[in-house]
Amino acid sequence: MRAADSSISFPLSVVDAWRGPRGFRRVAVVGLIAMLLIGGVLMVVLSGGSRTPVVHAMYLPILLGAISFKVPGGIITGLAAGFLVGPWMPLDVGSGEAQSTVSWLSRLGIFMAVGGLAGLLQTLLQHRMDEIENLANKIATVHAKTLSTFASTVDLRDKPTGGHSNRVAHNSRAVARSMSLDEHTVRAAYWVGILHDLGKIAIPEGILRKPGPLTEEEAIVMRRHAVIGAELLESVSADFKPISDGVKAHHERWDGTGYPQGLAAEAIPLVARIVSVVDVFEALTCVRPYRQPSSAAEALEYLRACSGGAFDPAVIPVVEELYWKGEVFTARDPRFSPRLEEPPLMDPDQEEDALTVVRELRPQLATYHLGSSGRP
Repeated sequence: MRAADSSISFPLSVVDAWRGPRGFRRVAVVGLIAMLLIGGVLMVVLSGGSRTPVVHAMYLPILLGAISFKVPGGIITGLAAGFLVGPWMPLDVGSGEAQSTVSWLSRLGIFMAVGGLAGLLQTLLQHRMDEIENLANKIATVHAKTLSTFASTVDLRDKPTGGHSNRVAHNSRAVARSMSLDEHTVRAAYWVGILHDLGKIAIPEGILRKPGPLTEEEAIVMRRHAVIGAELLESVSADFKPISDGVKAHHERWDGTGYPQGLAAEAIPLVARIVSVVDVFEALTCVRPYRQPSSAAEALEYLRACSGGAFDPAVIPVVEELYWKGEVFTARDPRFSPRLEEPPLMDPDQEEDALTVVRELRPQLATYHLGSSGRP
């Protein structure tokens, strides 16, 4: 839910790649350090001896050893560097002037001290990063529980919608993944699907469960739910903005005739365009107070007819393909009773079992009997 800061993500990822290697990578890192040490010695020799500034190239393998293996790695690499540029190497290759014992011991001590200090700083940095990661996980857990509470509130407010939001969430996530969107967008699609009707907690029950058509005044009240839901989310945390934007826009139309802002085409957030299609498909195949459910084929035909009008033309084929593959659910699909995600919707084995059953029985499914109130 939080945006990545591109100014720091790349350097940290580079450091992470070398930190605490395991298995074959550990062997590879040790080999690289050895190669850098030998390469540094050759550079010192070719440059004219240990008097030249090139001797500082030895700090590169020392720092790599410290990053990869912390204090022991830094000290050992510093010790190796000190001995390699030891008393056998003259101060000046041309003159043959030898180093004094004090000179090379001093360099040895400095190399080891730098390696040890770099390793200590790496250890402290790792501890601090672990603390930050734990804090971030705790915050994410609080946010997930907050969103879960909101979602539960929707079900308590309007029990006939039972299962609708869960199915919209699951199906929206499946569509987002099939479109190869990044994981942040996939998760946003899930939570927008769960919470798209959050604002209905503020809609009078007489309007929410009315069995007949709404009057114009009632329709205006009903349409407020998109804005109310978004404002509720934004009031809790700015981190929820990608979700609140999707909730607010899930009734916008591709042709610009939707509400509440009249956004059109790609001005509508992508997660809202996904949830819009999935929500209508799920709603059409459910019992509503004012009509009987359509078959999946009829619902898909309706979506195709509205392609480029109400819906993003790029989303509809994905929904249709995933439905026939058994990866998009409707109310009558068996064994689909998802738990609210905190963060996973199902464990992978359970979800795959459900998908397998749906794929096997999908050709036999023609009618749908559960559903939700409100209008698509």
